[in-house]
Amino acid sequence: MRLASMLLAAALSAAMAMPVAAQQDGMVLYGAGSLREAMTEMAAHFARERGVAVHTQFGASGRMRERIEAGDKVDVFTSADIGHARKLVAEGRASVMAMFARNDLCLLAPPTRAPADRGGVLQALLADGVRIGVSPAKIDPLGDYTVELFEVADKARPGSGKVLRDRAVVLDNPSGAPPALSGDYYLDALRDGRVDLAIVYCSGKARYAKLDAALVMVDFPPELAVGPQYGLAVMKTAGPEAMLLALTILSPAGQKILAASGFKPVASPDIR
Repeated sequence: MRLASMLLAAALSAAMAMPVAAQQDGMVLYGAGSLREAMTEMAAHFARERGVAVHTQFGASGRMRERIEAGDKVDVFTSADIGHARKLVAEGRASVMAMFARNDLCLLAPPTRAPADRGGVLQALLADGVRIGVSPAKIDPLGDYTVELFEVADKARPGSGKVLRDRAVVLDNPSGAPPALSGDYYLDALRDGRVDLAIVYCSGKARYAKLDAALVMVDFPPELAVGPQYGLAVMKTAGPEAMLLALTILSPAGQKILAASGFKPVASPDIR
């Protein structure tokens, strides 16, 4: 990933100084649902700086990648799993990819179910009768990271992986589904009793605090860390402005936007 980022930066550094002709229809960016706030702000920042509109759509990364493979015209794809970006490059649909952010997994819980600290997260998940809200694997990277989390937990406490898998309740939000009543389908599931706890991205802390101040989000301890890696891909059919958007995401300004949305920056060690 480091090499890809270096190649991208080297290829585009000279282009950053060049003016970009405004596109009448602008560009299209497909992004993971967890990137909605960050990439909406990124698009606005790019439009101000470069005078090129960026039209965004968000959803589960696997589904968004499938739409690109089915022929959707997209310029830049920002995925919650770098594997989806890598697949588009391997298929010849994208010209370049790079890791642009990291995340962590957190436990989302009502106060009555929340552990006192991260040291009690696994015990909370293993408590009698607990139902755990998870995302669908292969479709949503959060689901894939959760599968990995259960495997890591099994190594830390043998036998716990099967218990966690048996307690998992898949919460899907396919295209065309009714909007969540609360603004979030995990929160809906907690409120209507379908699940007792949920596994979500830590980047959502500020958002969940706004939706329901009573909710508690607890980080997983280091021994259960998974470390989601986000990747971008620039489509081969995209114009030079798409490359500039990619570099903007990797730039200190772009990384600052991501950090403000709760992500861990990766491209620049000095975020100001």
